[in-house]
Amino acid sequence: MGDEIWLEYVRRQERFEAHRKTHTVPLIYDEDMRHENPTVWPRFEALEPSIQPFMDLIREANSDRVTPGRDPYFIRAILTMLAPKSAILPHRDKGYSLFRSHRYHIALKTNEKVDFGINQKVQHFAAGEIWEINNRAFHAVRNMSDEPRTHLILDYVVPGEQIDDPDAGRITA
Repeated sequence: MGDEIWLEYVRRQERFEAHRKTHTVPLIYDEDMRHENPTVWPRFEALEPSIQPFMDLIREANSDRVTPGRDPYFIRAILTMLAPKSAILPHRDKGYSLFRSHRYHIALKTNEKVDFGINQKVQHFAAGEIWEINNRAFHAVRNMSDEPRTHLILDYVVPGEQIDDPDAGRITA
């Protein structure tokens, strides 16, 4: 895709302090962080054949949570790159939709000098692995390498599902 795609969209790193050292390519994304009717960006179509297998695995992993007549959907899909020798500082994602979706990270380009911490537990996400993280918990990333780290992030909504929130107890997706 070329390096220039990482410079086309800058609003996410400008808007969110935690993401200042990242670059983002929106694929399914809305700046208002809506919870329904997501905007599919033109670049998604070009990448969909590569992303679809991950989406299918996520759908299958959540199939037992689906209420008949209420179709699950991907509300967000972004590519994100963390610069070399940088970090995403500890933070919790906030907002109606972020609290009511499953956040999946797919490591695309990484190395063993990159780690992901969630509630003070540190984990390396190897390339090709899919990890569901609790973005309502404190999380952070350190890239101590000389190479950028690239992830595909997919947010998946299962309408009607009950989700545990650390501040509000049980909430409905």
